[in-house]
Amino acid sequence: MRFVRRCSWVAFYLVALAVSVRGHEGHGGAEIGPYDLDSPRVVTLETAAHIGLKTAEVDFGAVEDILSLSGIVRASPDRHWTIATRTAGKILSVRVQIGDQVKQGDLLIEIDSPELARNIYEVRKLETEYQRLLVDIVRSEGRVKQLRVEVENTQKAADLAEAELQRSESAGENAIPLNVLGERRANALKARGDARFKEVDLEVTMQEVVALKNQAEALWLSRDALFAIANVEPTQEGSLTRPSHDQTISLVRLLAPADGVVVARSARPGHWAAPGETLLEVADYSVVQIEGELPESLIARVVSRSSDKVRVRIAADSAFLGQGTVKFISPVLDEVKRTAHVLIEAPNTESTLRGGMFTDLTIILREEKTAVVVPASAVIQDGPVHFVFTKNGDVFQKQDITPGLGNDQFVEVLAGLAPGDVVVSQGAYSLTQLRPKATTAVASSAPNKPNNGAAKTP
Repeated sequence: MRFVRRCSWVAFYLVALAVSVRGHEGHGGAEIGPYDLDSPRVVTLETAAHIGLKTAEVDFGAVEDILSLSGIVRASPDRHWTIATRTAGKILSVRVQIGDQVKQGDLLIEIDSPELARNIYEVRKLETEYQRLLVDIVRSEGRVKQLRVEVENTQKAADLAEAELQRSESAGENAIPLNVLGERRANALKARGDARFKEVDLEVTMQEVVALKNQAEALWLSRDALFAIANVEPTQEGSLTRPSHDQTISLVRLLAPADGVVVARSARPGHWAAPGETLLEVADYSVVQIEGELPESLIARVVSRSSDKVRVRIAADSAFLGQGTVKFISPVLDEVKRTAHVLIEAPNTESTLRGGMFTDLTIILREEKTAVVVPASAVIQDGPVHFVFTKNGDVFQKQDITPGLGNDQFVEVLAGLAPGDVVVSQGAYSLTQLRPKATTAVASSAPNKPNNGAAKTP
């Protein structure tokens, strides 16, 4: 019912306006023809004032092709850390509160862990065994080098003995006594056997070296695993970090992994912390991730533009904050909302954006900084045709245009107008309702040139 009343009032206003305009037209002269948009129009000062006629000069300005979305601020997954212990123990102290700024390496929590002491003891045993294996490896590698020399020497001796035997056998039985020939055969066989024995000894020793190295590597991996479980770090030399004078062997010290702010805390002194239990959460909000939903009908305009710039504003007060970039558009749509999840990364050096905050997002698909523009209120659309009314001296004339980019304020003109042309910025639709006149004194003050594409009224 409210909509019907509103329409009735609009109809009444239009009828009254038409009657009033015809009444004012009578002051200017006689009608020259039927209603025709393409015919030039002259308007009296009184009529111009009545219909609110204003003009603006066509100028260069900036226009953009944009998409408007809303989003919610989150910490980037790679800038959010959970603080947990790998060994069970009693929490002795918690050095931070929610909201505290921390630097990488700052002490956050201290835990007394008997399990840590056991793990450290096992680590030291493994390190001792590892050092023993290193000595055995060095000794075995030295034995390998020695055996290689012995193998080479025994092979040469066997080759010489076999060569001498061959010469003796070639000389014939009459030249060399049988006992000498038998002795040389025995020497050749023994030399070849010694060479083979050394080769086997070398192979066995080399296998022992490989086995020792594998054993040492396994010990080192076990040692590293215990380091990880124990929340302790090795020194540069590779041995266990020894506790300081004021630190017991069972003390676990949890440190800040990076610069950030404490966003959650569940740890409290006296509480028994289980392995893997989240005790604190630290996040870095210097760069944030804004999550939004992109309607299905708009995906095609953005999906190929992963580097599109995005203006970010706080939804609550529309304060302009800065500019981000589109980083990800989900390939899967929400079946109910028919939207795609979009992630936008934005700098937050002033810490204005907070986790959970709603924002207004403007994705800039394309921008023209030196386009020929007119006020959006100057453009009238009649089906596929877009036109404006231009002012030339005392005459207002309909002019078809080819529009480009546009927003609520300005429209890019690709053809039909040039900078310096004067167009009707307000009251253009009312001009379409006026019949052309033969003569009239035109009423309009000189138009003002818009500033950066913004039309100023006379």
